[in-house]
Amino acid sequence: MLFNSISFLFFFSFVYLVYWSIPEKNRKAFLLLSGIVFYSFFSWALSFHFLITVGINYYFYRCIIRFKDEKWPLRTAVILNILNLGFFKYFYFFNRVIADATGYPFFEGISSFVHIALPMAISFYSFQMIAAAVDTKRNIPSKPVSAFDYYLFVVFFPVLIAGPIMRMGDFFPNLSQLKPESDKVYRASYLMMAGLIKKVLVADPISSTIQPIFAEPGIYDSYSLFMAGICYSIQVYCDFSGLTDMARSVALFLGFDIPENFKAPFFSTSGSELWKRWHITLSLWLRDYIYFPLGGSRVSEWRGYFNLIVTMTLGGFWHGADYTFVVWGFYWGVILSAERMLEDKYKLPLTPQKSFPLKVFKASIVFVLFSISGLMFRSNDAASMVLLFQGLITNSSNFILDSLSSGSSQWVQQAGSIVGGTDFFIMERISNLERVSYMFTVMVLFHWVQYSPEILTKFRKHDAWMMPVLGAITILMLAMLSQDGGEFIYYKF
Repeated sequence: MLFNSISFLFFFSFVYLVYWSIPEKNRKAFLLLSGIVFYSFFSWALSFHFLITVGINYYFYRCIIRFKDEKWPLRTAVILNILNLGFFKYFYFFNRVIADATGYPFFEGISSFVHIALPMAISFYSFQMIAAAVDTKRNIPSKPVSAFDYYLFVVFFPVLIAGPIMRMGDFFPNLSQLKPESDKVYRASYLMMAGLIKKVLVADPISSTIQPIFAEPGIYDSYSLFMAGICYSIQVYCDFSGLTDMARSVALFLGFDIPENFKAPFFSTSGSELWKRWHITLSLWLRDYIYFPLGGSRVSEWRGYFNLIVTMTLGGFWHGADYTFVVWGFYWGVILSAERMLEDKYKLPLTPQKSFPLKVFKASIVFVLFSISGLMFRSNDAASMVLLFQGLITNSSNFILDSLSSGSSQWVQQAGSIVGGTDFFIMERISNLERVSYMFTVMVLFHWVQYSPEILTKFRKHDAWMMPVLGAITILMLAMLSQDGGEFIYYKF
């Protein structure tokens, strides 16, 4: 049930109307039931596993409070969540690693007779419950939340499938403010419009442009492979940021104000700034529950670099069970470590403070680094990733064209006449880049809004007429320009 689907429109319309029509004391129960129905839409069978997992976590949440001086409840809760996530998400991956390391055929073919269904959102709700357990241990509450409220916290459907990853402190203060407010309705409407435009009018069309390149990277020239990375950066931002906008919108319609997950990440002038602006709730989770427990930067210089690399590598591994995601995380760990070394040890000012042209130049470098990592992230598998980067370095159709036009390679022309012309030797090139340029402009516009939200506040006094007008324009654009789109990228994580 995608946020941009007709089925979700009907589902949420019903939930919204009933939610605000029933007595306030019954709203939490209805919201919990709505979350269970929403999750069950993806799989009734796996919904039982999900609800049992939440119940087990609540039991250990109470044990952490009851046995506050002992460590075993927290350790058990964390281990059980990791084992649950590891079994369902990484079982096949670890078998593949063993098969690659040993060459033993049993592990390579185990997937043919062992079938494990991946529960939806297991990465997100596992991290959310680990955070709840650790935060409870760090700050024992005077009054524990009820089982009902704990279930509502985890099964809250606007953020259930793909975040943001909420903490208890993000969620429970909202329960005392569940009243209809015009400001929340206006903000929710603007967020929904922004999310739909990002997803339907930018991310989905770009997906159709680059999908053939990632399907067969070996037949495209290096320019196209590089531009595929640029295009994928635009796509993944608009897809995931659009999903977050819609999740925040749905939550606001229900009276909940949940955390922002993006704040103009491609305006960042360093890698460390980028990860403070991209997938903010995951970055904070990795910092608070992996990087700090490892010692953070309070250890020796090289141990600090090691901690960064381990944290980012695990963050990459969280995204998916493939070598590509491990390499992606390691890549960013090395970049962040190199930045810290140059700034702290060699006192090189990598982040410009005043010069606007220098800021643009540095942001462009960070964007290119992100786009290169996007090639790893988007690759179908490790073999495709290797082929893609080989092609990025070696695939140049321009060299062949120059040789043919100069007449220096007569044998190539003769061979071409046999196989059907010299076009046989020309590598494929990415198409529809003029359309991508428009979408890049739209992405920059949304970045500007995220980077300087105060600029738009002066227009908020016109909400009463501006919201319906912009809504009508959005619906018109969606009706005229939308195409068949796929699910959100982060739904599979």
